[in-house]
Amino acid sequence: MPHRIAERRRRVEAQLQDYERSLAEIRTGRGANSRALQLQHARLISQARTELASLDASQARL
Repeated sequence: MPHRIAERRRRVEAQLQDYERSLAEIRTGRGANSRALQLQHARLISQARTELASLDASQARL
């Protein structure tokens, strides 16, 4: 079980970095400067951070 949690954590961290990089590009004008796109990425970032916190809590219970 700890191995699965660590593996999932690595994947979520990678996704989070991608989401944050994309949001930064959108905000600096290198991507489509769309408010809807910014909000979508902000939600994805929030979801990924929530999942990381959940994985941390699961790890702590083991």
